[in-house]
Amino acid sequence: MQSKIVNLKSILSYQGLSSGYSFRGKIKNTHNGGVRVIQLKDFEENYTYIGDDCYLVDSDMIKSKYYLESGDILFTGKGTNNFALVFKEIDHIPTIASSALFVIKVDDGIANPDFIAWYINQSKVQNYFKTNEAGTYNTSINKTTLEETPIVLPSLEVQSKIAKIANLHNEEFALSNKIIELKNKLTTTQLLNIL
Repeated sequence: MQSKIVNLKSILSYQGLSSGYSFRGKIKNTHNGGVRVIQLKDFEENYTYIGDDCYLVDSDMIKSKYYLESGDILFTGKGTNNFALVFKEIDHIPTIASSALFVIKVDDGIANPDFIAWYINQSKVQNYFKTNEAGTYNTSINKTTLEETPIVLPSLEVQSKIAKIANLHNEEFALSNKIIELKNKLTTTQLLNIL
């Protein structure tokens, strides 16, 4: 099957594309809160995974329709880095995205979420965002621009293969960074011990 060019809107599930949860005021960490909140600050390793320091908030005020599911794509709509990342369930704590993020739910019968997130992060799509962003100082990508994003869509089998290789590459990249970090610490410790 040949790859075809589609817009993001045409491969969304019936739940589609929505903004994350909008809090009134600043998000405050509640030590024993029942819901985890993913914010822009939680994206690590060049937007390839979510860190461990997400805030927890009271679960009473948040409806379950905002809870993320494994396979949801989180997209950073605000700021200069408009990257996507696939949410993977970490534990049994319900998790939501803050309003700085879009939640993209693709129809997994035609699109692999990991492939779509990877493709959104490629320079071709990033250039599309740069030419369509709104605002001068605080730039952002609006919902319509995101829905119209052109996606090259190969067969599901090819999508899965690309996604698998891309995920392995990200893991390798993260491990390489960790090794460099540990080598730096070791060298510094050894040099300080000479003194």
